[in-house]
Amino acid sequence: MFSLLLVPALVCICHVDIITCHYELTNVAHSKPVTLSSLYDNDSRYVGSKVVNGLFSDLTATAAERSPWLRIDLGARFEINEIEVFARADCCGTQLHDVDFKVGENIHDMYRCGHYTGPTVKGQRIAVFCPHNTIGRYVQIQITKGHKNELTPAEVLVWGVKVN
Repeated sequence: MFSLLLVPALVCICHVDIITCHYELTNVAHSKPVTLSSLYDNDSRYVGSKVVNGLFSDLTATAAERSPWLRIDLGARFEINEIEVFARADCCGTQLHDVDFKVGENIHDMYRCGHYTGPTVKGQRIAVFCPHNTIGRYVQIQITKGHKNELTPAEVLVWGVKVN
């Protein structure tokens, strides 16, 4: 009888811990400055800021180039838990492949948090969980293979907690 009472109590405690953990994480990339390695057709309709505005229908795109990238300046130091990238749901949803996810405290010292080989399918969500204590101000996403690629994500979310 004692063991039956103990098991539900342990389940409750674990459940509370999970809720507490998720409650602290926020999308720290929302509306932050984004730099692209290039801009598709030099057209302002494809600027980097659209990848962090919460609207999956807006378009961000680099020109076709070797190793295109986008970099988000979070504006402060964060412990990064997860990076999510959503492939476009229209014509270009299969263009995300061989993607490195990097985090760093400055743009010259970035560490790889994860990698996605791909390719994606239209509308696919890629989730990369960074190692514990991954801290940085900058998040970079870069296609690492192929001669000419366009980087065209629909949206990027960076889940983290601000650190001092």
